[in-house]
Amino acid sequence: MTVTTTGSDHEAAAPSRVRVFIGEPSSIDPCNGFEHDGALLLRFLADPLLDYDPGTGEPRPAAAERWEVSADGTQVDFRLRPGVRFHHGREVTAADYVYSLSRVVRPETGSKLAYHLACVQGYEEVRSGQARVLDGVTAMSPHHLRIRLVRPFHEIPTVFGHRVTAAVPAELAEGDPEAFRIHPVSTGPYRIADPWVPGNGLALERFDGYHAHNAAFPDGGGGHLDRLEFRIYEELEDAYQDWHRGDLDVVKVPPARIPDALPLEERFRRTPCALMQYLGFPVDIEPFDNPVVRRAVAMAVDRQAVIDSAFSGTRPIAQRILPPALRGDDDADLTGVRYDPVSARALLDEHGIAPVTTDFTYNAGLGHDSWVAAVVNQLNSALGWSVTPRPMAWPEFLAWLGHADTLFRMTWAIDYPSVDNFLYPLFHSASIGDDNFTRYHNAGVDGLIDKARATADAAERHALYREAETRICDDLPLLPLWFGVQYHLVNLERFRIDGPVVDMFGEPVLRLFRPQP
Repeated sequence: MTVTTTGSDHEAAAPSRVRVFIGEPSSIDPCNGFEHDGALLLRFLADPLLDYDPGTGEPRPAAAERWEVSADGTQVDFRLRPGVRFHHGREVTAADYVYSLSRVVRPETGSKLAYHLACVQGYEEVRSGQARVLDGVTAMSPHHLRIRLVRPFHEIPTVFGHRVTAAVPAELAEGDPEAFRIHPVSTGPYRIADPWVPGNGLALERFDGYHAHNAAFPDGGGGHLDRLEFRIYEELEDAYQDWHRGDLDVVKVPPARIPDALPLEERFRRTPCALMQYLGFPVDIEPFDNPVVRRAVAMAVDRQAVIDSAFSGTRPIAQRILPPALRGDDDADLTGVRYDPVSARALLDEHGIAPVTTDFTYNAGLGHDSWVAAVVNQLNSALGWSVTPRPMAWPEFLAWLGHADTLFRMTWAIDYPSVDNFLYPLFHSASIGDDNFTRYHNAGVDGLIDKARATADAAERHALYREAETRICDDLPLLPLWFGVQYHLVNLERFRIDGPVVDMFGEPVLRLFRPQP
């Protein structure tokens, strides 16, 4: 375990700080906060053009006062809010977005999130190094930003709630890139107190120059605490124990500790979120290129038994791709998968498929080990296979996913609240090499997603997305395991929270935390 502290962890905590568990972020630069921990920090370091209501996910004005999508879905205009300032004091203008969005896409930046801007005119030219600036991003005036797309996408405004699209100042990012990497400057309600030293955690301090008109929050989103302290742990169990010792205020609950946390009542927060855990198949590698094999594997996994043993029965089985937060009242079972190990083995025998030797690859250390072991045992017992658990450190696992060649586990949580943000990254062929880790390619599904993006009417658009989801579930390039529930312990003796404690992304809404009187 590695943890940063301020003073003695056993002394009385100052009422204006909150101490929060995180894992080690890979980056704290808005251009590349692609994994959970970096993304959490960026919620406070960077305010995007729009933000999402923490309870509903509805887009609300933030750094932009308003926006308008053209009738054909190929252009969006943002009217910027006057008085939005960078942490070093300069006012933000539309020209800063021209620079910042282009910076994300430039190949030397190395952003793993650049694909979010793939529909912007000029993306391919900048991505390939032929151009430096996205020609589809234009400063019409200091407070008028226009973005033109290469193809229609009527849900494009939601993309600009992602922190990768937040403004950063060119004079700092270009003037000293290494200093900016460990001390990025943006527009959020908190700024970095001291440069980031990997392994030592990070403290943020309230930025008095914040505009405080983020409409996703009833009080403007400026925050009520002087300091946010993010403490890094290699093992979640260590953080859990520190919460009980009074050394942390917000921590995730290890799955094995859920029964112990349940009696803590309001301090234990169980929050459904727009997340899906899945078992992935590399569909271009034998035998997983065979849909019969994929279906047999799915039938051999007793998901309810895993949920009961690993998560105290608190997570819902996923019988489709989209979580409830994104599909409303549509509860249809689209996979048709039921636990039936006898039929699963018979299916393989019927098609002459011999027992398989493979690995189940996953990232270790965050509560996955026990349930992965259970799934591996189920597959070996039901199918007569030889599957071996293969744990990896998170950075190694992320690199491996780009060329996955065994069974694997992965989680998909929304970057922004849109059905498209589940279906396009995971299943569109254009996302192979990015987040389509199964390398699934179905021209019909691509066409449905593209048509949905180009459809202005929301009801018609979502009908097309549902048809795409149905086809994907028929092909089963991955097995949805369960939908997301995040488990947190929160020190409510020290804080009053006027609103959701945890949002639909599964993250603590620290902007709403107030010191108890």
